[in-house]
Amino acid sequence: MPDPISAPLLTAPEPNRLLAHVGNGHVGMRVGRVPLLAGLAIVNGFWGRHPKDRIPAFAPAPYPLAGDITVNGASFTRSQDQVRFVSQRHDFATGELTSRFVVRAEAATIEAEVVSFCSRTHPALVLQEVTVRADRDVDLVLTASIGTAGVPGRWLDAGTIPRGQPPTADAWLTWESMGGPTRCGIVIAAVRDGPVGEPIVRIEPEDGLVSVSRAFRARAGLPERLRSIVGLVPDLAHERPERQAALLVGRGLSRGWDAIRESNRQAWSELWRARPVIDGPADWQRRTDASFYYLHSSVSRASLASTGVFGLAYAPEYHYYRGHVMWDVESFAFPPLALTSPDAARTILRFRSRTSPAAAANAALHGYAGLQYPWEADFELGQEAVPRWSKTDKDHVTLDVGLAFVQYVEVTGDRLYGRLEALPVIAGVAEWILARVEPTERGLEIRHVRGPAEAIQPVDNDAFVNLAAVTFLRRAAGIVRFLGEEPPAEWEAAAAAIVVPRDPRTGAIINHDGFQLDEPLGETPEAAAAFFPLGYRTRPEVEAATLRYALANQAPRYLGTPMLSAALGVHAAWLGRRKLAAELFERGYAAFFDDPFDAPDEFPAADDRFPQASPMLANLGAFLTSLLYGLPGILPTAADPRTWPERRVILPAGWRSIEVERLWVRGQPTRLIAAHGAERARLEVGRGGRLRDRRTQLRPLPEAATEDRRAAGGTRRSAAVESSRPAAGESAMPAAGAKGSEPG
Repeated sequence: MPDPISAPLLTAPEPNRLLAHVGNGHVGMRVGRVPLLAGLAIVNGFWGRHPKDRIPAFAPAPYPLAGDITVNGASFTRSQDQVRFVSQRHDFATGELTSRFVVRAEAATIEAEVVSFCSRTHPALVLQEVTVRADRDVDLVLTASIGTAGVPGRWLDAGTIPRGQPPTADAWLTWESMGGPTRCGIVIAAVRDGPVGEPIVRIEPEDGLVSVSRAFRARAGLPERLRSIVGLVPDLAHERPERQAALLVGRGLSRGWDAIRESNRQAWSELWRARPVIDGPADWQRRTDASFYYLHSSVSRASLASTGVFGLAYAPEYHYYRGHVMWDVESFAFPPLALTSPDAARTILRFRSRTSPAAAANAALHGYAGLQYPWEADFELGQEAVPRWSKTDKDHVTLDVGLAFVQYVEVTGDRLYGRLEALPVIAGVAEWILARVEPTERGLEIRHVRGPAEAIQPVDNDAFVNLAAVTFLRRAAGIVRFLGEEPPAEWEAAAAAIVVPRDPRTGAIINHDGFQLDEPLGETPEAAAAFFPLGYRTRPEVEAATLRYALANQAPRYLGTPMLSAALGVHAAWLGRRKLAAELFERGYAAFFDDPFDAPDEFPAADDRFPQASPMLANLGAFLTSLLYGLPGILPTAADPRTWPERRVILPAGWRSIEVERLWVRGQPTRLIAAHGAERARLEVGRGGRLRDRRTQLRPLPEAATEDRRAAGGTRRSAAVESSRPAAGESAMPAAGAKGSEPG
């Protein structure tokens, strides 16, 4: 496979553009053009009270990569006009950011190179290496610092750490978030090559610095280096976060800076084997690699509080979502993670299972049984944290969460996880659906609800919501059978009775009862989204009619909106419209790249109504889901993975194939090959991997019984056969009195 394509080298400071974002799912940082001078950090699970709303919001933490260079007693941080930016390179292959600048002091000219990264293998640690060369002999002091100036919050305590054997860190800081609800422990160690004296440690609350300096005589032209290791731990992870951070930094010191860097590179190298490789226009591989990098730098097994709409990235001019955990994560970020990094996918789910008591209380307060997950979950308990002016009735988040648990078990085949963790949530979501539906003469209706369009007023029988419920109940029943049990009969009975709003003239599924295209937000392709990326299946002619309507009437007006724009190309490809598919991907995703480091934004680059805000996980997740599921025509079920490819492969114009060297399917390395025109994509389970999943290895699962596969939506029939009969659990004719509607 070719090497990953990184962002172009930045050779101008571009002060009005976003800073580079590096992260590992536990820590996310904006790193300044000159890293020692500017930057900010977000720590997963560290939160404060928003100064306006007083609701939980992610809180910037002290910046762990600050520092200074002092030449013959003159500090360059106090004379920043003497600093000239040279370049910055963001290496997606390793997650490293390399910054170069020049300091022109009276005594000498200093060329500096700074390498910064967040470790994937030691996720609480961020590391930095400062290498300098002076053009003449000088007295030099290199300083690594934790910077708190301008960070909202409060300095609680700090101090030096006694020297010891094995080597220990140098200093620590305990920081309280804005409003005071949480604490973060930050610990720093700074080491230098060559003769080593005692470090100079300063604790300076008035200047907002905890710093460690090394002083020496630098020889002209010879490199001098200072390396720092900083640990960041929120009290969500440990009651004494500064002590835990110190232990983790000490562990890092015992491993060694070089060893951590090498293990980080190896971890990224293994992860990159899961990237989709496109045989097609070169720009699409660049965008794919950027999307893959930003997804995996935003979530990992260390993401204790899941992740936000922008991961752990912070845009100072735009933080509307407060970092909350929303349905975007399960619907768009989760599907590609399930195949490329199951441990990260499981961490997202573990946040939801951990916070299920809040979902149960939420359901009870709304008058329902089971689990009702909040629209915007806070970081600790998973309770509703939506701003007070937000619209209500956005209930589909519960279905998105439930489908993610189902998909994880389908993809991984992890029966133990399925029984112990997934099944309680799946059962709770099913119980909520049965309490939420209302029986009428039409069947089972879901009234007063908002789908992804977030309509001005609630609607009845939103297509995305109802079909998500149908899909969930069918696939949940398949999971229960997969685990060796019989599902409650009412699950599939309810799936067959849920009302689906239809246009009686064309047969297409429409957004909701009484839908009008010219209504506010009527351009949102909610019904089409039920087929992809949601995974609803029905008769081919119904699917085709629904997609045709969306492409002709909704897509032209919807393009440029977050989330579903990046998936519209799949709808065109499924109808065989290759040129339109290519155009929709260009306008629905390529147009969103506007960051100097190739980070996809929330809105198109040309839309100057919004400040830069990236990386937007919903957009990049929808695109990666298109590459791994939609365009290859793959729908995971509880059945044998050989049945997952379900349709002919039709790729956008100019695209010849999509290949992935190593995905994870049922605990085994799996190669994906989707060549344009192939009758089906190929999933080669058991091939494509040198390293096996480090978790418990699972034996290949036997093919499920035909009846079970059909119940799970897993049976694959030819289009000619499928078009002659209704889908499993669906009536061939509308229910009595259901004008313009039919059961699911």
